Amino acid sequence: MRTDVVETIYRAALKDPNIFLITGDLEHSSAKNFKQNLPDQHINIGMAEQNMIGVAAGLALSGKKVFTISIITFATMRCFEQIRNDICYQNLDVTVIGDGGGFYYSKSGATHNPIEDIAIMRTLPNMKIIAPADSQQARLLTEKIIQSRGPFYLRLGGKVVPAIEELRADGQPEIEMGKGQVIHIGSDVTIFSFGPIIREALTAAEILASCGIRAEIINLHALKPIDRELIEDRFNRRQAIFTLEEHSVIGGLGSAVAEIICPLFHCHRRHSIFKSFGIKDKFTKTVGSRQYLWQINGLTGQQIANQIIASCTCI
Repeated sequence: MRTDVVETIYRAALKDPNIFLITGDLEHSSAKNFKQNLPDQHINIGMAEQNMIGVAAGLALSGKKVFTISIITFATMRCFEQIRNDICYQNLDVTVIGDGGGFYYSKSGATHNPIEDIAIMRTLPNMKIIAPADSQQARLLTEKIIQSRGPFYLRLGGKVVPAIEELRADGQPEIEMGKGQVIHIGSDVTIFSFGPIIREALTAAEILASCGIRAEIINLHALKPIDRELIEDRFNRRQAIFTLEEHSVIGGLGSAVAEIICPLFHCHRRHSIFKSFGIKDKFTKTVGSRQYLWQINGLTGQQIANQIIASCTCI
């Protein structure tokens, strides 16, 4: 996913000398084309992410379109003040690319598990948040960001993310920035999700189907601004709404959806259920594979299906 995004930026930079890429001590292979062929449009700022944001702001103020990239915990949390004051306050054309969402760097321990990034970036005025589900979607959304202006936070699921074919099934329209994408049809319950963990939502839908529950899966690649119209529509039409995310249950997708549907409950006469599946309010100190950390946090397809079945018995 990271390679696809940087390569997309590189192709655009070949045509536009105002496009810059700043890396935070990540001289990975995905940046080699910039380093070799466009050295005047590439800066390795070193292990100094706060400075990276300051340099990006200066370049943007001089008319450049700037992309910064580092591991999420460093790209967002270490330099939050600079993103807030330098980028968002001035509404500058800078995209902060965070690599390794959720538990991608699970074997590096809790320090490298960004489960709070969406929550903190959602609080920033002017900031738009995009989280593609696989590499092809990452390329398409990066192209749209290149054509747009203003602050963006692009949350990547990791270097290698298996393709999710349902995103491109027959009849799927071209992805539209900020609009939810139905990738599995169902009429009983809706599960909103984003990023690579959407695979587990699809697995849950298959299990639920065998139990007579038709689950609709919607990919919400845009966390801010979020597709309010679609969320309100599904709340009015479904018996239950669920969210699934590789992020804390505080401040992420679940919170964003709740902010929209909670005011609607007072005028909704039938019984409705809303539940958010995510990482509980605790640090995951266990070290292991990404799938294993999903499991111990109750986020596998089977675990999600079991909880939905238990919830739907109340309907």
